[in-house]
Amino acid sequence: MNWYNKIKIATMRTLYHGTSINNYNSIKDVGLVPDVGNFVSDSYAGEYEASGVEFDPTPLVYATDKEDLDKAVTAMTNAVANMLGKRYHDVSSNDLKNYGMLVIIKEGEDYFERRPWEENGIYGDWQGETDNQYPAVEPGDYFSEDGQDGEILVGNKMVDFLMKHGAWKYDAEELRKQLLTMAIRYHIKESPDRKNEIIQTIQNKVNNLTDEEVNQQYEAYSGIINELV
Repeated sequence: MNWYNKIKIATMRTLYHGTSINNYNSIKDVGLVPDVGNFVSDSYAGEYEASGVEFDPTPLVYATDKEDLDKAVTAMTNAVANMLGKRYHDVSSNDLKNYGMLVIIKEGEDYFERRPWEENGIYGDWQGETDNQYPAVEPGDYFSEDGQDGEILVGNKMVDFLMKHGAWKYDAEELRKQLLTMAIRYHIKESPDRKNEIIQTIQNKVNNLTDEEVNQQYEAYSGIINELV
């Protein structure tokens, strides 16, 4: 069949929004509601004030696509930091697992606008702007002035999804614990009669790995599972 006779089905891109479980009930009941949240105020109010410009941005729902899932994790981290009263960089991956939330907006591209990349470099003068109603909308970001429905992911399901798409990073010690658990479960299945010996051997090996080696072994076990014992 010639290419021009084929039926092409256009599918709209799925989008993602990161926040905290503080918003679970409201998002479950009414969906994502346009807002000027802490992330926007924390990031931009000071710049506007220093420039002598009133900070009065339009309430929006923000989203990103799968290629930029890290942005959703950044927004989630900020929301969890505010929820727990922590500084941004003090939020651990365990905090994100327990208090973070990812909202999946199916075919969201059909309901959001996207700010185009700048001609003068992909970001242009975005960071120097203090004269628009969308200060937190970076080039390449999706945004909407309307409310949006979405599917909610939390806990292990959220972590598994973000890990699958390369957007989840464990803290070094938490990653070490995860590696230890995976290795023990795998190798005990091989020789259940040597359970205590296997556990002790794996603990010794994992505890003596460098952080870089832990990352390498974790990736290996997450794939096909390499031998550690």
